[in-house]
Amino acid sequence: MKKIILTVATIFAFGVVTAQDLKSKKGENYLPEAGDWAISFNANGVFEYAGNAFNGKTNNNAPGVTNVTSNSFVGKKFIDAKSAYRVVANLGFGSGNFKNGDFDNDGTTDFANYKSSTIDLNVGLGKEWRRGSTRLQGFYGADALVGFSSAKWTETKNPAGNDKYNAGTSINVGVTGFIGAEYFIFPKMSIGAQYNYGLRIASNGAPEYTPATGSSVKGESSTDVSLGNVASSAISLTLHF
Repeated sequence: MKKIILTVATIFAFGVVTAQDLKSKKGENYLPEAGDWAISFNANGVFEYAGNAFNGKTNNNAPGVTNVTSNSFVGKKFIDAKSAYRVVANLGFGSGNFKNGDFDNDGTTDFANYKSSTIDLNVGLGKEWRRGSTRLQGFYGADALVGFSSAKWTETKNPAGNDKYNAGTSINVGVTGFIGAEYFIFPKMSIGAQYNYGLRIASNGAPEYTPATGSSVKGESSTDVSLGNVASSAISLTLHF
């Protein structure tokens, strides 16, 4: 973390000693304009990589990037220089297939085949407003979100029969407010941080277990409500084009 802070501090110090011109020597605008698109991602790995390079570390792994909003892609379309529409989206699929398991270590196969599948969909729309007349810009706004998820697995037992489990369908809706700031280190390229605070309501369908022998066992549906969970994207990098 110290390496990240020192690297960012160096970049900010460079920005302070340079003139606060809003155009580069080539005439390029530093700040976003009407019609611009933008994408943001968490850049902790990028700055840690740079910090290791400055420190002469030999185990300097290549940086990875993640999204600003957890498990989601965030894109922006600027209406004008001070406001933008936001799109939040994530569509994930997962599957597994394992064979010939012996989990109790007794030398016999506990099941012949195990298959699982998951789906996770989250989409949302929001709006962002901006303040500031220099390369240091503040922003705030809100996203309205809706999500859907489900999970199932099937176990083909030895010597015969199938166990099945359905976790039930979960549907959630929510509103997340955010506030942050960013500094444009290059034309249309900025670093910053964003904090989130939101309300989420989830309706979870009843899970159901169907053994190879016997009747199905069904659980109960539930509803979850959460408020708060302040989260920070830490250091983010935003690209405008």
